[in-house]
Amino acid sequence: MKYTREEHCGFLEEELQAQTRVFNQKLDTKAISLLQDREELFVAQFLNFKDGEMILKLSTKRGLPRTSAYLYCFTVPKELRDYRNWGDRTYGDLIKAKANFTETVCVWHSPSKDLNGKVENDFCIAGFRGVDLEFAENISKAEKMILLLGPVKPPFEYIANLQTIAQNNFTKGVNFILDQSFRDSNLTPSLLNTHQNIPSLIINQLQLTDQVVLIGPPGTGKTYQIAAICKQLCTQGKSVLVTALTNRALIEVAGKPALADMLQEGKIFKTKVSVDENKNTPHLKSTNSLLPQPSNLVLTTFFIASSEATNITDMPPFDYVIIDEASQALLGMFAVAKLLGKKNIWIGDTKQLPPVVSLNEDRVSKKNFIFLVDGLKALSASSSILIFQLTESYRLTSRAAKYTGLFYNNSLQSKTKEDRSLIFPKTLDDLGVFFNAQGGPTLIKTDLEIGNKKPINVLEIALALVIHLLQSNASLHISVLSNYIDTVKALQKFIYQKIGNHKNLLIETVARIQGLTTDVAIFVIPNAGYNHSLEKRLFNVATSRAKRHTIIITDKDVLSSYQYLDEDVKIYLQKLDDEFSFYYAIDKKLIQH
Repeated sequence: MKYTREEHCGFLEEELQAQTRVFNQKLDTKAISLLQDREELFVAQFLNFKDGEMILKLSTKRGLPRTSAYLYCFTVPKELRDYRNWGDRTYGDLIKAKANFTETVCVWHSPSKDLNGKVENDFCIAGFRGVDLEFAENISKAEKMILLLGPVKPPFEYIANLQTIAQNNFTKGVNFILDQSFRDSNLTPSLLNTHQNIPSLIINQLQLTDQVVLIGPPGTGKTYQIAAICKQLCTQGKSVLVTALTNRALIEVAGKPALADMLQEGKIFKTKVSVDENKNTPHLKSTNSLLPQPSNLVLTTFFIASSEATNITDMPPFDYVIIDEASQALLGMFAVAKLLGKKNIWIGDTKQLPPVVSLNEDRVSKKNFIFLVDGLKALSASSSILIFQLTESYRLTSRAAKYTGLFYNNSLQSKTKEDRSLIFPKTLDDLGVFFNAQGGPTLIKTDLEIGNKKPINVLEIALALVIHLLQSNASLHISVLSNYIDTVKALQKFIYQKIGNHKNLLIETVARIQGLTTDVAIFVIPNAGYNHSLEKRLFNVATSRAKRHTIIITDKDVLSSYQYLDEDVKIYLQKLDDEFSFYYAIDKKLIQH
């Protein structure tokens, strides 16, 4: 498949229109409806900043912001701080009345307590990161200020930047990315392990070619390798740019031990440093431009990198550009990397989730846009690009690595430490039997109503597991995951109302947690739209987050009721059904298979 530049720009234009259409609908919606019915708008009271995080107080009588959710946070005139005064005003009307504003991300919920330490059942507190320094300075002394948090503006500029490059740039690097033929296949990567000096091997390969792909399955240390490569290149006097979809990924790179000396010496720069980044990474230098600096490292997001690239028409300014989270990059983003760097390293995982776009799947399929969306997968099928794969997981136990390895041609090996606790004490309800002594996945089957995304028995099972785990070890990080927003909202409300909000408990959609590492993952699969929940890459993400245990809860007939089950997912579930599965009846009878 080969795309003309007009076809590429057509895809980007359709995506831009789809994003605009969705966001305009939110802007035109009555604010009170977004607050009370759709639970996409929130009213919060500012408390303080602590460890770089903005602490807000919210009512539990309405929906709470989902953790990992990016939100637009802003102040409004005094008369609009009380939602009862909004009348027929739309969300767009509130934004027009804003004063100070920032984008932010919710990172945790916790019970609210009064001055005597008593829990306030009608309220919770939540922590937010990514707050702009200017916004923080404006409100830091405004104790009890009322803030609004709502849907964030989509990345219009990012798509527009890619469109500008596709329309106007015909340099060699851009042509290499956008004008080649694509095919729906994967080349077999060369396998790497720690017996090899991986950074040196990758850098040496770039003496022979201009780009290399490094595939990193779950827990194989992608960020560790990025930091080691950056250190080696900067030591050689090279200018290096690392770009990623999220600021979180960039900060993880900056925080790796390999870069500790460079960070201390002020040789690591980042665009748009936030309050928490400034607090938690104090030696990180802020920069407003993407100027190459020999022996120094510059960190920036896809959005800022794409803007800078629109102005380049000749020699790439950086010696090396590394794309982290490359599986989240549209094809056009790789053209951006080629414009910015003479040599490119693209690091990601083609077996995990592709970029999220606003265009629906049917439209993407009908117009054959898949290669333009899923850039890393498209380029990984090119015979002109060297592809390597890491094989040793420091997250997954040996048993878990065998299951997840099904998605990687059985190439994964576990490098976890043997002293990791995998068994939890049994309580009176005997839930301890669900946790395999060797860690890894468990299948819990029950009776689920077709089409119901909020089945009460699944909510009860998930709650019981969370309670059991917290009683066993309150410091465990627990993630409750599902593909559907409706399921996640039901889980949040059901669990938080029963046990409160715990800092180490995350309840979220699978699409929002790629890159997450947790102790225990509980993956809830309702009997609704198995083609989504059991989609190969989403299933792989959901079941490969946990260092200790993954509990899959679904209908007892899942293997027989869905005829289009991907072969690897089918093998995974069938193997697990045979080896370590349970049937949990509605009357709470437990049967081990």
